Amino acid sequence: MNWRIRMKKRHALFVLVATCSAISYLFGFIAHAETVRGEEGRFETGDTLEVETGLGDGYSTLGFTCLDTDYRGGYLFVSDEVIPYSLCVRYAASNNDYTYSDVRTWLNQQFADTLSVSGDLLPVKLSETGDSISDRVFCLSVDEVKNPDYKAITRKIWTPQRGMRYYWTRSPRENTTNQAYMVQYNGHIASSRVSLTEAGVRPAFVIQKGEPDNTQGRIWYTGDTMERSIAGKSYTFRCIDPDYCDAGSNRNGALFLCDTIIGGSESLFDGRANAWEASDLRAWLNQELEDRENLAETVTTCPFTYAGKSNNYQISARSFTKRSRPGLKVTDQIFCLSLEEALRYSDILWRLGGAEENNFINAGTFTTGYWLRTPTAGDGTKGYAVTYDGRVAPEDVTNKKIGIRPAFVVVQE
Repeated sequence: MNWRIRMKKRHALFVLVATCSAISYLFGFIAHAETVRGEEGRFETGDTLEVETGLGDGYSTLGFTCLDTDYRGGYLFVSDEVIPYSLCVRYAASNNDYTYSDVRTWLNQQFADTLSVSGDLLPVKLSETGDSISDRVFCLSVDEVKNPDYKAITRKIWTPQRGMRYYWTRSPRENTTNQAYMVQYNGHIASSRVSLTEAGVRPAFVIQKGEPDNTQGRIWYTGDTMERSIAGKSYTFRCIDPDYCDAGSNRNGALFLCDTIIGGSESLFDGRANAWEASDLRAWLNQELEDRENLAETVTTCPFTYAGKSNNYQISARSFTKRSRPGLKVTDQIFCLSLEEALRYSDILWRLGGAEENNFINAGTFTTGYWLRTPTAGDGTKGYAVTYDGRVAPEDVTNKKIGIRPAFVVVQE
């Protein structure tokens, strides 16, 4: 009897195990199917993403909604809110060509790198741009805004505030040179001069399909350090951007910035003129750098001059007025940051040695500031510098008190 009971128990146990195995297999199959579906269709139209942006004033996190699941081979998302002018830039100073617009530069060279989804972005070539560069973040076109499938989201009504009564598209108005199309807070299409400051931006981007491998080919990360010698002295350089975008929109590696300031007694910017490409400082850096292993050739062209200055350890594009300047394309293996890059990496301008807070003080006779490579508009004798007292301002190129904080790009292998 005990034997029969044990057999019944064994039989029951066998049935239970078999049943559980079947259920497990079934759920495993369903889970696998869902995983496959998720990999092939990560998002559906109307899905939303919460994205960290690096912006302030309540815009540090923005929602983005999926407009299209097959846009240029990826998922098209657009922000749910308009970023006001105070946190971004105007369309442009005067010309309505999106190719060279302020808003395109800001979206790709500043905003894109601060996004928490930056590693997922799929660069796309826009028909409105007259160069070979693909965009990671962009404005929608007026035709996309009008698309019946997108209209409920792109032309939704919002409450207008200062600097966000409209948002820009990337489409110039026909038969004009200084107007572009935009969307009003009531959902209507309008156009205005590109210098308008009552319009903000609703950024759009494309998420690539499939799970990207963000670590492939990367060996340098933010905070990593290395030693390089310049003019017989060893200096520590620290990675501030592992996916650096240069002035030619190339992404060749990781940007490293010197932890300290080399005294201006070592080299003036120049004895007479503020053109980086012909400066004594550029020649000195390229001549005195001793170890060039794994350093990338980096486009350091300065296509613009600027007027204006900033104060109080705060730097914003609104503090400066940009003007185009002719110039040859130049590349360097060691260089000074540009004003555009100072805006991009504003949080580290007054931090030396990897400090968490601003710690740049007047440490010596020749280090009251350090040069940027961007010329100042005017008589051609001033260039921009970051100074110990919290300014980014013009300085005479013969000023020995301004030092050097060089940078280079290391190839990510």
